Amino acid sequence: MVIPERVVAGMAQRRLLRGLLATAAGYYPRAAGHRQSRPAGIDRAILIYCVKGGGWCELGKRMHPVGPGDLLALPPNMPHAYGAQASRPWSIHWVHAAGQQTADFLAELGVTAEAPVIHAGEDFELARLFNEILKALQGGPFYFALLHASCALGHLLALLARRRQSPPGGDAGGLHKVAQSIVYMTEHLREPLRVSALAALAGLSPAHFTALFKAQTGCAPRDYLQMLRLHRAAELLRDTSLPVKEIASRLGYQDQFHFSRQFKALHRLPPVQFRASRPTVPIAMTPRSCS
Repeated sequence: MVIPERVVAGMAQRRLLRGLLATAAGYYPRAAGHRQSRPAGIDRAILIYCVKGGGWCELGKRMHPVGPGDLLALPPNMPHAYGAQASRPWSIHWVHAAGQQTADFLAELGVTAEAPVIHAGEDFELARLFNEILKALQGGPFYFALLHASCALGHLLALLARRRQSPPGGDAGGLHKVAQSIVYMTEHLREPLRVSALAALAGLSPAHFTALFKAQTGCAPRDYLQMLRLHRAAELLRDTSLPVKEIASRLGYQDQFHFSRQFKALHRLPPVQFRASRPTVPIAMTPRSCS
């Protein structure tokens, strides 16, 4: 999602956006063949968070590997190139940032041309913030959508800076297992997944897995899976002409009426009315959606 330049130029003059402005964001899963080269750089900082696979970056005539849990931060106006590894292409969240405070945030992260990669770890909260930025920008090139995205970007950068000074404790392996289970859910929305099966994939008891999952996401696994399905349903209603019955079936609902009731409970409109309202973006997922 890229905000048009004419909009960026105007928004950059707004008082609350002068310091930090999110101008583009996206998520590329298993981005085979992905490569970008900018011999003159761009006038934005670029943040790339690798959650799976691997990639590389060339900056200042040096090559830097990028692996799972790494954050690649490219300063503005520096020639660079980056891309996915051929053997195991990366899955990445990315965002472009402009504004007067961008350089100061990068300095707090310890990013330099010689060391543009920092290890942030496999962190659900970081991935959630990248996703929040993207969803906010998808709301359209409007002031409050950009303000939301830019505040989420500030939260992301502040969290990274804080964790650089005091890395989080706790069960790093547990964080990884929760993150991997969410990836698995996302890739198997049609299947009748059981908590016991997800726990077995994580190598945990169902009770331990459920407690760990809820501590990290604010949701029980079953509720989070339903939220993923209904979020995807909103995207299919917005972006396709598939019948409601077909969308329900694709997302593992055998009963269309049950699907419609669940959809309305989350999105406040039944599927047919949601589609007719021509939404610009589905409701973003947050832990509050589980309540």
